[in-house]
Amino acid sequence: MAGKVIIAVSLDQEADRDLLDWLSRLPKGSRSAAVRAALRAHLHQGQVTLGDIYQKVARIERAIESGVTVAKGEQDGDAIEEPPEATDALSKLLQLD
Repeated sequence: MAGKVIIAVSLDQEADRDLLDWLSRLPKGSRSAAVRAALRAHLHQGQVTLGDIYQKVARIERAIESGVTVAKGEQDGDAIEEPPEATDALSKLLQLD
């Protein structure tokens, strides 16, 4: 069975004043969870999730339903090419239904 691991982190009283203030305002017993959430948010920063894709598709659907043109297919005479990896990813998403 896995147990807890304690990792010490050093904070500078001047340079890290914002972090120290934030931690001091958190209720006791919730600091570790808050630090874990902050670390995970940083770890996953910039990664696209299925939820992100769903939200974007939902916005596009709402725009189309309201009559907004989302894309024209050609711009200034140049065809807009979709990267093959985007086509593959979209195809896989559409197969989930």
